[in-house]
Parts: sequence; structure tokens; C-alpha cells
Amino acid sequence: MLRRVFALAAVVLMLSCSAQEPTKVEATISHLEASIPGLMDAARIPGLQIALIDDGAVVWEEGFGTTNSDGGEPVTTDTIFEAASLTKPLFAYAVMMLVDDGVVDLDRPVVEVASSALVEDFLGHPVNAEDYRADWFRTITPRHILSHSAGMPHGERDTPYPLFFEPGTDWKYSAEGYVLLQRTVEEITGLGLDELVASRVLGPLGMAKSSMVWRDDYETTMANGHELYGSPAPFRRRTEPNAAASLYTTAGDYALFAAAVIKGEGLEPATAQEMLRWVVDMSDDGRVGWSLGFGLQRDDRGTAFWQWGDYGIFRNYVLANPEQRSGVVYLTNSFNGLAVCGELVAASVGGEALGNAELDYQPAGGPFYELLWAAEEGGPDAVAAMLLTAVHDDPEIFTAERISGMGNLLEDEGMMVEALVFHRFNLEQHPESGDMMANVAHCEMLAGNFDRARELFAASQSAPEDAVDAEKIDWIMGYLQAMENPAQLEEAALPKIAGDYGPRYLRVRDGRLYYSRDTTDPAAQKPLHAISDDTFVLENVTYFRLQVVFDEDGKPVKLVGHYEGGGSDETLRD
Repeated sequence: MLRRVFALAAVVLMLSCSAQEPTKVEATISHLEASIPGLMDAARIPGLQIALIDDGAVVWEEGFGTTNSDGGEPVTTDTIFEAASLTKPLFAYAVMMLVDDGVVDLDRPVVEVASSALVEDFLGHPVNAEDYRADWFRTITPRHILSHSAGMPHGERDTPYPLFFEPGTDWKYSAEGYVLLQRTVEEITGLGLDELVASRVLGPLGMAKSSMVWRDDYETTMANGHELYGSPAPFRRRTEPNAAASLYTTAGDYALFAAAVIKGEGLEPATAQEMLRWVVDMSDDGRVGWSLGFGLQRDDRGTAFWQWGDYGIFRNYVLANPEQRSGVVYLTNSFNGLAVCGELVAASVGGEALGNAELDYQPAGGPFYELLWAAEEGGPDAVAAMLLTAVHDDPEIFTAERISGMGNLLEDEGMMVEALVFHRFNLEQHPESGDMMANVAHCEMLAGNFDRARELFAASQSAPEDAVDAEKIDWIMGYLQAMENPAQLEEAALPKIAGDYGPRYLRVRDGRLYYSRDTTDPAAQKPLHAISDDTFVLENVTYFRLQVVFDEDGKPVKLVGHYEGGGSDETLRD
């Protein structure tokens, strides 16, 4: 385990006081060093990296655990993690610099700045499309986007492009808003996001280990992400920057950024103040809200800024208090990384992680994880024996929605028998719900029980409650068709289709076509099943399908990803 690294001033102070009582910072560090391994064990977190800010400076960073549960290296302060949504405040900081430069106006609608071609490509249709709330979309500003008050979606796909409320009237987290603003900023500056962030943020702040895209040196320093039960995943080698999620970083590097925000570095004083101004409430009690890039929380310690990162297999948190000039950043390579958030925040800077609590991430020692560990260790019988009691004892935790989510988690782990216990329980409690029928049907389908799945999907369409839309059923029937009776492609067609399409990769192996994104690692490649000569589904992925587009000479020129609900995106062949 790499030892702690102190800022020069902190080192001098500690050496001069070595024979005296430990300082508050020293005591905090000693407590964290002693307690973090136990927290990691309880949450089954393979690797964790942490950094502390005191008096506006990074005073400590350290790594714990391993980069890979299957024979990895020790996590050090040089180990790289996916920042996930911790990327968003970094992008917001760069945007605020452009505000100071007069390049971005926070209150000018994006449609007045971005080209119509950019906007239509982003939406997938003209702004004035029939039945579209163009009146709402035309008012969306960078301020709305940075504060997640634009009403834009967060992965929800539909046609026309969905908007959920009038901009500025509510809060809804949206990565897609950040992508729209990214593309607009790239267009008006003529710079790619990776170049912009490197020159305006990473370089000036000394964040030498960080990047918005994959670097070759990460091959030896990157941590592998891990699923719920600790299975390591291949690296995701991003070649395209994404303002919402693509930052690779360390806790120490990111703490340099958080410390700069605490001190208002790099921005005009009024702009720095504006960045952390409360814009919109996130919680009903007014204690959690959002600024221009960061979440905010109010408690007896003052107003702190925070952000969580959740890319499934990497989960992270930052919380910093400008008034106290203190903060903590921690990164994990685990699905369970936010299960220790409350304890780490309390032990490092004090107080509560109100954002994490508002987002309802469950603690490692609570009943949520107790039931998930039982599912792995005791199988379906253990789940069945515990579930009714769990719902009775903790109804606020084990809602129908969460039980469905737990079933979905186990589907992702390939534990279909255990997943069915959760979904069937919900259906027993809500026997007339079409949604619950569809959840069971989906799990039965992934388990290979296609006839039973068809029966339940059909019933879900005419259910007395929450009847499932016919378009959704038609979509899922396409997946079923491809799995049971895939279209037969000529063997010579597969090598022709295979190739690199930007961050998407098609490969032929053992006479089959495989797909992956952001990595060519064979372990990450999913087998494709053909619906037709040009359209494919991914095995065990039902919300997405892939279409190969050919030119007039029959040469494949791009891939189009189609999403359940109507959205699509495309990548050109290299």
C-alpha cells in the first residue's frame, strides 16, 4: 500500500510536532488508515483511493486494496479510476472559464448558439417536429443544463426527444444535457473537449495523471471495475471525450480540482461565486440542491458542494466545504463503492453525505446488502425465506421498485433463478400489474424459457393495471425471434461487416459476430444474433440493437444503435 503523501506545509508542521499530541489532520488520517480496510471488506470493495483537503490544500492521499480481484496489483496513489459523473463538475468549471472569456452566456438559449444541424442531429428530428415541446426546448440555457434543471432525459429514449418539465421549474439529473452543451462548446470554440479540458483545467491545476480519453500509460496503471459480487471487468478504453462521464483520474488529482473550487482559482471572483450558487432544490426539505456543476448540501457545518460518480463498476464521491476549506474525494473500482459513503464522509470531514442519502444508496451493513449476500451464498431458497420478512420489517427500503431493481441486478449477474424469486414475489403482491408480469417475462426470457416469456408478455398488454405498451412488446418480440430463430447470414458476409466503427467494434470469432464498445478485449465482446441481414441484437441485452448501414456498393459504412423507445445514435466506420 503506497504511503500517504503530504503537502510540504503539512509535512513541516507534522515534523515539528512529532513529539506532541497528533494534530486533528493526523488523527483523522490515522483513523482512516485503520478503518478503511474493514469498511472495504464489509462492502466487498476490491480497491479504494482517497484524498483529503485541509485549509484549501491536498494534505493526504492513499490507496487501499487491489486493482483487480483476480490477481491485480496494490492500489497506489498513481492508480487510475473512472471518475464517472465526477466528470460533470470538471466540465462545468471549464464552461465557467468560457463565461469569463465571454464565449459562453449562461442565460442565452443553446439553440441560439448551436447550429441547427447540431441541434437536429442531437434530437434526432427538427426542433419544430410535430407534437414536440419546441417552446420548452428553445428556452434551455447552459445554466439550466449545468444545474440539471433543463427537464432533459437521463438515458430515457423516445421519439420525439423527451422533455419532462418546463426548463427552470424543477430538477432532473441529465447526462444528456451535458453532452448537448459539450457539443455546443466544441462547435463555438473549435476545440475538442479533451483538448479544452487539458489546456484549461488539467494542465493549470497540475492534474498530470488525468485525461478525458484513454492514454497508453493507463494500460499499466488502470484499475479494473468490479460487479456486485466482485467479478472484474475489462478496461473501458474511451477514445471519445464525454462531458458527463469520460474522465480518468486519481483521488489526488481530483482533490486538486476540488481545492481549486474551494479557493475560486482560475475564475473571476464573481464567476467562482456564481458557480456554487444554489440554483434548484433536489430534496423536498431544501437541504440538498444543485449549483452550476456541483450538488450542494446545507447542514450545521454550512453549505458544502458534492457530486457522486456511478458508472456501475466504478462508484465515487466528493464532498467539500468552502467555508471550512476542507474536503474528501474517494474513488472505488466497485459496484458497491457508495455503500461506505456515509462512514467515509463522517470519518474524514465530519457530518453527513446528504446527497448520497437523498439518492438512496444503501449502506453495506444494512438489510439491502444482507439480502443480496444471501442470494449469492444461499441461492433462491435463502431469498424466498428472507424476502417477506424483509418487506415487513423495512418497507421503506424494500419497495416494489427496489425489489424489481434487485431482480434486475441478479439478471446482470446471470443469476436468473434467484432473480425470478424477486420478480415473482412482486407479481404475487401485485397480481394485476402488467409491469410485474413483464418483469417476470423478461427474466424467463433471459433464462431461455421463451414460451413462458411469450405468455406473460402477452398477458401484460391486457393487464388491469400498468398495461404494457404494444410497441414495447413488439420490440421484445424482435429479441425473442433473433434468439430462437436468427436470420442466417452467409459466412462470407461476416468478415465484410466486421471492423472498427469509432468506439464500436465488430469482430468475427468461431464463425460468429461479436460486438464491444470502448474496448477490443475479447472478454468484453458480446455475441450478436441477427434479426435480419443488417440488424442484430446482443445476447442478454434487450433494450438495444445494432444496424449495419451499407452504401450503394454494398460496403458497410456505419453502425446505428437503436434503443427501446425510439432513440438512436450512429458511428462511422474507420
